[in-house]
Amino acid sequence: MRQALLQLRRLPLLVACSGWLMGILWAYWLQVPAAWLALPALATILATALGWPRWERVGLLLLWLSTMLCGAWRLALADPRHDPLAVLNLLRSPAGAGELLVRGEISAPPVLEGHARRLLVSVEAVSNDSGLHWWPRHGQIAVFTSGSLLDDPYGPAYGDEVVLRGRLQPPLGEGSPDLQALMAFPRLSVRHHGGNPVLALLYKLRFWLAMLIGRLLPQPEAALLVAVLLGLRMPALEPLTPLFKVTGTAHLIVPSGFKVTLLAGLVALPLHCLIRRKADDWRLLPAQRRRSQRGQWLLCLFQLLVVAVYTVLSGAGPAALRAGLMGALLVLAPRVGRRYHVYSALAAAALVMSWGDPFVLWDSGFQLSFLGTLGIVLLTPLFSRPLKRLERLPAGTSVVEAVAVTLAAQVATLPIFALTFAQLSLVAPLANLLTVPLLELLLLLGVVLCLLGVVCFPLALIVGWLAWFPLRYVVGAVTLCAHLPAAWLSTAGWALPLPLAWSYYVALLIALALGWRLRPQWFLSPPAYGLQRTEIGRSVPGRGPRHRRALVLGVQMALALLLLLTTGVRTLLEGQRTGLVLTVFTLAGPSGETGPAIVGQTAQGRLFVIDGGPDAAALTEVLDQRLPLWQHHIDWLALSSPLHSHLAGLLDITSRFAIGSALDGGVLHPGSAYALWRRTLRTRAIPYQTLRRGQVLPLENDLRLEVLWPSSPLHRGGDEARNNALVLRLITPALRLLLLGEAAQSSYALNGLLTAAQDAGPLAWGQEDVVVASLPANKPPSPAFMRLLELLHPSLLVVNEATNRSSGRTQTSSTTEHDQLLTPVTQRITRTLLLRPSAAFSLWEDATAWSFDTTGP
Repeated sequence: MRQALLQLRRLPLLVACSGWLMGILWAYWLQVPAAWLALPALATILATALGWPRWERVGLLLLWLSTMLCGAWRLALADPRHDPLAVLNLLRSPAGAGELLVRGEISAPPVLEGHARRLLVSVEAVSNDSGLHWWPRHGQIAVFTSGSLLDDPYGPAYGDEVVLRGRLQPPLGEGSPDLQALMAFPRLSVRHHGGNPVLALLYKLRFWLAMLIGRLLPQPEAALLVAVLLGLRMPALEPLTPLFKVTGTAHLIVPSGFKVTLLAGLVALPLHCLIRRKADDWRLLPAQRRRSQRGQWLLCLFQLLVVAVYTVLSGAGPAALRAGLMGALLVLAPRVGRRYHVYSALAAAALVMSWGDPFVLWDSGFQLSFLGTLGIVLLTPLFSRPLKRLERLPAGTSVVEAVAVTLAAQVATLPIFALTFAQLSLVAPLANLLTVPLLELLLLLGVVLCLLGVVCFPLALIVGWLAWFPLRYVVGAVTLCAHLPAAWLSTAGWALPLPLAWSYYVALLIALALGWRLRPQWFLSPPAYGLQRTEIGRSVPGRGPRHRRALVLGVQMALALLLLLTTGVRTLLEGQRTGLVLTVFTLAGPSGETGPAIVGQTAQGRLFVIDGGPDAAALTEVLDQRLPLWQHHIDWLALSSPLHSHLAGLLDITSRFAIGSALDGGVLHPGSAYALWRRTLRTRAIPYQTLRRGQVLPLENDLRLEVLWPSSPLHRGGDEARNNALVLRLITPALRLLLLGEAAQSSYALNGLLTAAQDAGPLAWGQEDVVVASLPANKPPSPAFMRLLELLHPSLLVVNEATNRSSGRTQTSSTTEHDQLLTPVTQRITRTLLLRPSAAFSLWEDATAWSFDTTGP
């Protein structure tokens, strides 16, 4: 017992941290006012200062008691239940029941949740009389706004002062008590920009690096690398996020201390040879020795700067801050002559973070990060011992380390996953064994890609080809593990009370205490694995058997080159077509909205895209599955209508691909999405052309694009997006393809086309082979559309079933109902194809004939 007390006295941070955290929890449960805690806390602090050097046991008890009271006092000061001006209290009063004006500042960068943007707003004042009088209020609220872009130049961003008009609602779920209310899709206006300029610049840099990686890699590999390197969730990663969660590999796509450690080592590795301590430094005088250590301190300060910047680039969330603080202590400890102690570093990180925000203890990210790290340190040696025999096998040490670390983290965080995420992974050891060894390589490739993307973009593209293979492997391994039988266990329907989780941790602590007392050697980390390897030994990349690392890297490079060669040969073989290849997709957005996307390739391999559908992720999946890895250029990009169902997908590929020329029909009254589209074109210096009736664009020798609508000037009033929609006609030696699009729903546009058809001008009308039109679900075609079909008499009519966000219920209509509505059409057309979401129509043309095929419903 005396030996244990002596060890605790050498680690006062552990005692202080345990008391501090317990005080925060105790004050929250009992709701003790801050005034009741100030004097007892001050008295115990004075008693601790007097009793610490004199009494061993009493000194430890006084330290624990004083920090507990200080933690309770800190929580009581921040508790909104004790603040009469808190937003939380406004929800309980009649004044907060109606529509309010809320003024505040966005305190964190936007986060995508599903297909909405989530903003964290620090409230400053509210008004219930349309802004005539403002009353001060405090607290943070969550605000959900529409949008699928993280960095929207026309949307609110970090540091903006905003005014919200809407209704306050209680927060959903059991989140942090600091989040006092939420607003769902309020009217929002930005007053002016503010916030910390350094943080705002780093957040902008974070989004810019994410866009750069998106231009270098296809999706979802680009989104995976962005999540690994920057901890940023892109829309393309949404389908894969549940797979990472159920396989226990979610730590790969969130900030972690291991990433900070690796990054600090990557920065230090090329500089160590320049400032390495010489063997004869002991002969120098003290003043000379201090001068020789300046290089070491410069390296240390540079590493600290990198850790701080990387913490902000990772989002500066609780997990990132915990990792950054521990990484900074890891770098700083050797320079001040102290040995890095992971328990003390973890305690210091928890103390600093909970002092700044005591409600961080309720954040699931902090809970997973803190308990996961503590579990790895405590339990990895315990799980490594029974697996020791496996070290004799090839790569056995790596296998034992990966399995032991995974089991340790899973045991430490099991109640959190069961209560917060309602799932338990049963394949986590296997999934981590297959993916975690590549984490260091992925971080290195991500850093190299970002640096080369700034200096030499073509060289970065080549490195991106090499980075694609390990990223594709990680996606495949996680997907495979997630689809194994009994891969995970759902606890959604279980009645799991919170006291059960506390009982679990109490039982775990008792078991660890008994184990430490009876078998202390089981908890010691051997030098081959465990704590030394996961935290300190790998702080500088490159340690370990060099021949094994070189062999693994060589095999990965060989497989990557082989895959690139295979993909290139396949693409060259597929590129031997002699004519036009065109595919029409019907894509669905998250709100049930549907829209078309047309992707075509000419005989000479030139690529064109017309419209992008309502969802960027859906169009990205379509393009990246059909284009070779090195295809980063689109020759022509056309927008037929400024509707969201046509424009949303184009916004993403405009920022990711090199565009030869952008085309549209112009807009009289542009919305924010169209303004963003034109702004992106100007920013990236993409040539832009407005099309009008009568223009002819020669795409290739035997392929031309004719513009049949809109006329000049554009029509004002009514449904301008459809009245002025582009109508294009592709003409080849064997095919006449009319892209009617949204104009099929506009009587004004259809009557204009009928009038123009009577004119025997340069764009004379004749029998069209294929007509592609967008028609609304559950509505019959207009008479003008039927007259136009009688005039054209096409061999094939392809109909995109169109629904919008306001009429998403129309998707519930049956196929029979819509077929009945199209009966007048089918009686006049030889064949009619109806494309619903996820369906595609493909057409091939050569010099003499054309053919087609369909996939999906």
